[in-house]
Amino acid sequence: MEQMQRNMEAALRNITDNTCRGDNQGGHEVNQYNSFKDFMDTKPPVFKEAMEPLEADDWINTIEQKFRLLQLTKELKVEYAAHHLHGPARIWWSHHRTTYPEGTPITWNRFTTTFWGNYIPLSVVDLKIGEFMKLSQGTKSMKEYLHAFNNLARYALEFVNKDAKKIASFQRGLSPKMLKTTGIGTRATFSAYISDCLTQENNNNNYSASKSRKRAFEAGSSQSRAPVAGRQQNRRPAQGARFRPP
Repeated sequence: MEQMQRNMEAALRNITDNTCRGDNQGGHEVNQYNSFKDFMDTKPPVFKEAMEPLEADDWINTIEQKFRLLQLTKELKVEYAAHHLHGPARIWWSHHRTTYPEGTPITWNRFTTTFWGNYIPLSVVDLKIGEFMKLSQGTKSMKEYLHAFNNLARYALEFVNKDAKKIASFQRGLSPKMLKTTGIGTRATFSAYISDCLTQENNNNNYSASKSRKRAFEAGSSQSRAPVAGRQQNRRPAQGARFRPP
């Protein structure tokens, strides 16, 4: 494993050196690409394995964010990213790379397609879409429901690629109480609709708390006015009645 690490680092240095030299024949300007050290300075995360498909997707998205800060060829992106595959992920990529003929250029698009195919297969995506369609608020707070909605929506882009469709999908899982108080809604954007929902949830919570305090106050008042059981009532003797000692 240590020898594999050294070989990969050497290959990265060679690729970087070759691409940074560029083609200066005929007076053309030298192509400049960021070095592996530049990439490391962005503190890219390591990927070992994914317990949840979203973890693999998050890693790819983070790596792509780092690439936007740099100027790299499509092949360099693969080499730099592959260097941050550790453990089971590195073993998988090492084996998969041998399936390509020697010298075949591996672009970033090909890498991501292969990566997603291994860690986020279509069968898993179909299951996540099913979870998205069945998602309901239940006893979740609005923020908890929104968090779950956004996570699963990443697998069901066809249902959230427009604000109107996203709002409709979100409404489908709202609790009956929240759906009744928010109504159909006329907001044009999803963010505005969510803002209305959060405001309405806060109003509902304040109303429920106010009713609870009122019930508690009324219960306490009625108990203070109720006669104490077993207390002997003092009565004045009727006029003309004889006194009888106890």
